[in-house]
Amino acid sequence: MLLLQAASQNRTDLTLADFRAEQIRWAVETGLGPLLRRATANDPTARTSPLWPFLRGADLTARLIVGEQMDAMDEIIRTCEGQTPPLTLLKGISIGEQHYPEPHLRLMGDIDVLVDQGIIRTVESLLLRLGYCRYSENPPAFYDTHHHLTPLFHPGKRVWVEIHRGLFPADSPVASDRVFGLENLRRELRLSEFRGRPVNRLSDELQVVYLASHWAFGFSRVRGMVGMLDLIYLLKKAPGLRWERILDWLDGSIAATYVYVLLRGQRRRVRPTRQRPELRYPVEDPPLTGTAGSKCLARPLEAAALTGLVYEASDRLSPASQVTKASEKREHGQEAKSNSVGGKDSKHTEERPRTRSPLAPP
Repeated sequence: MLLLQAASQNRTDLTLADFRAEQIRWAVETGLGPLLRRATANDPTARTSPLWPFLRGADLTARLIVGEQMDAMDEIIRTCEGQTPPLTLLKGISIGEQHYPEPHLRLMGDIDVLVDQGIIRTVESLLLRLGYCRYSENPPAFYDTHHHLTPLFHPGKRVWVEIHRGLFPADSPVASDRVFGLENLRRELRLSEFRGRPVNRLSDELQVVYLASHWAFGFSRVRGMVGMLDLIYLLKKAPGLRWERILDWLDGSIAATYVYVLLRGQRRRVRPTRQRPELRYPVEDPPLTGTAGSKCLARPLEAAALTGLVYEASDRLSPASQVTKASEKREHGQEAKSNSVGGKDSKHTEERPRTRSPLAPP
């Protein structure tokens, strides 16, 4: 897709005429309007389009919403400072502020933070004092064992916050994977800053696996686009990823499927502007084995194919080795199966309505 290519190459020279009216409307309605506005920033004829007010309005709205969320995050950090260890930022509030060229390009429904179990109620209490209130259609007992507390909503700011004790719920297919285990999670926390104040973030390597696994639950076309954009911008800002660490984590892990499908999707949609000699190598589908309806990589060496898939998506890395030809039929079958993860037939479901908007009342 042209918009993904523009993001990968940081282009601002596209013309609005490159897109059909229905494509522009779809981009705006799915939260990609700000990205389209950025990609066409240097188009002198854009303002003559009848859809220009629609697109510009989407961009301004995103700036206001994300700006409010960023201010809310800053207030929360300042409130917790000195009373708790640094908060760990997750998902959009982390990757949007750290890796996107402009934070408002990464729309998010809520702010996600991770804290140790021992202080989770302390953090919640501090937010309640700031004017946040609990809101959920689930009974309070539901959150006693859930991976985050009852969602909090600030009626004045129109901001939602989720305080996490873990990355995934206990019934998630990846909950027991060692890559998301408490020991590995603590090793992969990195001290960082948010507006000059100390916070923690996941390492870039863990971020890749986490965002791919999170993207797989409740799969949709829009969510898939956001996942690919997250990975595109992460790879552009962090070209020196420790791929050997990622491949070791994925050996025997269900998360390998999610990472593979996300990278595969990028490879199909994002192409380099030119074919460099070092990119002329066969990119293969790794042999997969299946148990209990899930597929995982057979061994680390075969997982090297994942690395090959990301070279073309980032257009920043050089392949370390070549891999041999394998069947694409297996991959196509697995990709179709992975689309149902988190859907109606999945054991894992999101506990709150997905129609929730930062602008809509609870």
